Amino acid sequence: FVANANDNSVAVVDAKSWRVLETIGTTLYPTRLTGSTTNGLALSPDEKTLYIANADNNCLAVFDVARPGRSAARGFIPTGWYPTCVRTLSHKILVANGKGFSSLPNPQGPQPMKKTDTSGHHTGSIPAAGPVQYIGGLFKGTLSFIAAPDAAQLAAYTRQVYQNTPFTKELEAEAPGEAGNPVPRRPGQPSPIKHVFYVIKENRTYDQVLGDVAAGNGDSTLCLFPERVTPNHHALAREFGLLDNFYVNAEVSADGHNWSTAAYATDYVEKTWPISYGNRGGTYDYEGSRLIAYPRDGFLWDYCQRAGLRYRTYGEFAADGKTDLKALRGHVCPRSPGFDMDVLDTERVRIWAQDFDSLLTRGQVPQLSTIRLSNDHT
Repeated sequence: FVANANDNSVAVVDAKSWRVLETIGTTLYPTRLTGSTTNGLALSPDEKTLYIANADNNCLAVFDVARPGRSAARGFIPTGWYPTCVRTLSHKILVANGKGFSSLPNPQGPQPMKKTDTSGHHTGSIPAAGPVQYIGGLFKGTLSFIAAPDAAQLAAYTRQVYQNTPFTKELEAEAPGEAGNPVPRRPGQPSPIKHVFYVIKENRTYDQVLGDVAAGNGDSTLCLFPERVTPNHHALAREFGLLDNFYVNAEVSADGHNWSTAAYATDYVEKTWPISYGNRGGTYDYEGSRLIAYPRDGFLWDYCQRAGLRYRTYGEFAADGKTDLKALRGHVCPRSPGFDMDVLDTERVRIWAQDFDSLLTRGQVPQLSTIRLSNDHT
């Protein structure tokens, strides 16, 4: 049994002939979308039941595999956050949850507004006042011990998994919203929007920037960049939308840029960034430099390319006209820098504006522009 993390599936392989007998789909709903992240599995002691970790669904998929090639789905079991390993021991199922139970705020994290802050890049430091609450160090993995369920208990577990999951086939077909909204509710629906300018910033939570907005569901005690520091952000939020209950799965730049450009961070990305960021080996492979980190269906630009749309990037997955991403070749602003904290966002905007004016004059403004403004990174 081989877990295919980037494909929501498990391959059942005959160990003698090396022939794939069947491919088991592990998703909660039939869908061609990736995102379940099937990354671990274990057989029951009698080898008739297969427990499969769906990391991004926070559950185990349970299959009857007594007849190879004719496996049958039995249900799901809820787990902690991001299950990464499954083992069986007698009548118990052991599940390692890579991210534990919950994310946490870090009021004692790196403080960009304090001149005395000595936090190091990524790994932080340990000043006399105590350890820095760096986001990468706040996740405490957990180990779940689950009694192998009977049919009734498995049915109850399955209902719980579906209740925990906001995604449904109905929402994929048509998203909720009010009439007249320019954002399409259904795939293929027309929209008056002709050009999208997607500004990607760095490593900030809602509370850290907009926590001081009284109308929002925020915590002002966590606000690092209040309105006096970020008047433009606050003006945009008031005019267009606060998005105070918009949640994402990213923790750091590595997975954040993938969630921002592909709505997904692969198993490889999730499991290697803590090693890289912790200075325990590896390199920064997370902005197009290694194929193994790519989502199966690619990034925003791959979707644009397949749809025949015009697109251009300004520093996102590219730097100074160079990119490792095949879909971006020929679609990069040659003067836009990549990640560089010495480049002010005002300079990045100036470069974008000059390029935009040139494209506008020629009638070649792309339908999608991804613009990196990363100077709020700490």
